[in-house]
Amino acid sequence: MTMQTLDQQLLGLGFDCAVGVPDSHLSALMEQVAQSIPVHISPREDVAVATACGLKLGGARPMLYMKNAGLFTCGDALLSLARDMEVSLFMLVGWAGVGSDHLPHHVVSGERTTPFLDSLGIPWRIAGDVEETAVWYEKCRRQRTHCALLLPPGGTHGH
Repeated sequence: MTMQTLDQQLLGLGFDCAVGVPDSHLSALMEQVAQSIPVHISPREDVAVATACGLKLGGARPMLYMKNAGLFTCGDALLSLARDMEVSLFMLVGWAGVGSDHLPHHVVSGERTTPFLDSLGIPWRIAGDVEETAVWYEKCRRQRTHCALLLPPGGTHGH
């Protein structure tokens, strides 16, 4: 079995561009991704959702990226804009506040990330096994639903 880096795994899912809000947790990964596909920076996560919707309607296969605190910012855009337009989006979410990240303000959002996704009906998984992630993503894509791949501090872990 060949070990893939996370950027190779994401590119293997077929994304041809990325749009989101920079975050120190995701910065090195997004720099790697930017070597293969265009990476667009948005001023806010809800703007990133709108941009990704436009890109997808235009025929692109965008990946959204953001920190979990930003996920809370774009909940309405994911529900009202994207779902109303029947656009499903893949999100790479830096999951601050879990694992080795004990900053108090990160822990608050970290503890609420998966319940928030569950409340919106958005399937999620923790970055890890390449084959399982590909199968999961393909299922989400066929069902035309949003999905979120969570990246805890320090890299990938199984789910």
